[in-house]
Amino acid sequence: MSRNTTPGFRRLPRVADQMTAAHVDLVTQSLAAERSGDAARALELHASVPAFKKRSRHNVLLTQLASLGDDLPDWVWARWIAYQAIRCEDQDTDTGKIQRLALKYVLETFHDDQLADCHANGGDPVQVFARVASESWLFHQLLVHEFAGLDRFVDELATGRLAEHAALARSWVGAPLRGYGIGVPQPGGLLRVEDLAAGSWTDVLDLGARATVGESGGGWVLGRLVPSGVDDLLMFDAPPIAVPERVARDVAEAPKPWARVTEALAEGRLVERHLMRTDLELVTDVPSIDLLRVGTPPADLERVTAQLRAGRDEIPRAAFRILRRAADRALPESDAPHVAAAVLQPTAHADARRMLVREGQHDVWTGWAALVHEPARGLLLDLAEAGRAAG
Repeated sequence: MSRNTTPGFRRLPRVADQMTAAHVDLVTQSLAAERSGDAARALELHASVPAFKKRSRHNVLLTQLASLGDDLPDWVWARWIAYQAIRCEDQDTDTGKIQRLALKYVLETFHDDQLADCHANGGDPVQVFARVASESWLFHQLLVHEFAGLDRFVDELATGRLAEHAALARSWVGAPLRGYGIGVPQPGGLLRVEDLAAGSWTDVLDLGARATVGESGGGWVLGRLVPSGVDDLLMFDAPPIAVPERVARDVAEAPKPWARVTEALAEGRLVERHLMRTDLELVTDVPSIDLLRVGTPPADLERVTAQLRAGRDEIPRAAFRILRRAADRALPESDAPHVAAAVLQPTAHADARRMLVREGQHDVWTGWAALVHEPARGLLLDLAEAGRAAG
């Protein structure tokens, strides 16, 4: 069995050798379930493959989606569709061919240093391809938009509920890449964002994009604003990437924004490794690692971070600590996106339902729910109703 012909194995280059024919069939069924919009079935099948790590990012995302059921906001469906287009490596499909073309272009244009280092050190270039496909924000953006991978995926491979919810995703394709300034949160779950090209401010759906620019909030990003399907609000199609102000302004003003990105990398104003990120979020813009920062006492952060690197699942624990502080009214309203990201961690939500629901706290949870959007809003209202029932 060639690892290059087995779906999804290029990003897991050592997995193919551990697979039996039955395991390959499970992978095929899992992909089919995901492409039909059935996260629960996809997770069940994916988790049945012994070679796949139970704490892999894909497993975490499927678990999160499965816990939310089928009643997802259209923007979550759209992000899930884009994510699947990025992951599609099927060699016998046009989507897979586009994916490989986009990956080759991005490696040669933006990540050539990684390949050069790999060859110089006698490494495996397949692992470089896998890492870039998995973690490169540049690759994800170019594939979905400039290479029209999202459109091709919907036309060719999306079925069932996934295809039924594809209209919003299609409307995102071709949205311009621009530089933005990240402002302050606004009432009603909004975030003030400056369009640097237009020199104007607008309020967008606040999913936590301030977390992408650092602990203090504020700063500059590259990203694309697209329809959210929530009233007339815009949102970032994916969590934006933090960049220096000059880069954000250069890209915003350029007729060919990607040329400015290439120039910034060549001149050292952008650092290639900063455009790689291990966190890939669908239902929030808050990186999961940021939950560790907010949800861990400063004195414990170094120890807890080391435990995370050693393989301990610290993110749900940190998320629960955030929810505990939210229940105690020990967080400012500006941390509402972190509360939303925390309650979207299935284990943290389940633990909060068992341990943080008590009489007299209905208003606390409804208060937080009013500051965020679905699907986090529904989970916070669930805690409120559980508290009412307990009382």
